[in-house]
Amino acid sequence: MKLIAFILVFIFCFVGGAISENVATPTDLDEVLVEIEDDDWGEIEIQFERRVFISTDKEPQYLGDEMILVATLIDFQPEDRYTITWQYSEDTENWIDIENEHQQTITIIMDTINCHYWWRVVVTLEE
Repeated sequence: MKLIAFILVFIFCFVGGAISENVATPTDLDEVLVEIEDDDWGEIEIQFERRVFISTDKEPQYLGDEMILVATLIDFQPEDRYTITWQYSEDTENWIDIENEHQQTITIIMDTINCHYWWRVVVTLEE
């Protein structure tokens, strides 16, 4: 155990010393200087990581209660074209589309069968 501690201290001191010797100086930075023309505004490409979260607006307590699921789309752009499809599964491997449910919100009346289902939403981004 003491040997490992010594090696870690030795490595830290060795690496720390090596890093402190390679400090950039102002003359080093002058060599990397980039010239930009007055009319060159450059180009910025912003990439969004689109994400989807499901939340429950109303959680059922008893059979016959409504469960309201809401799909929240994060970083989708106004010009994005997409299709929302709600699905359910009994085993989380085989998913079945719910017919005519393509909105961000779905209301489900809980019964003895669907109270054991798993629910998800699939958002397909169109090109």
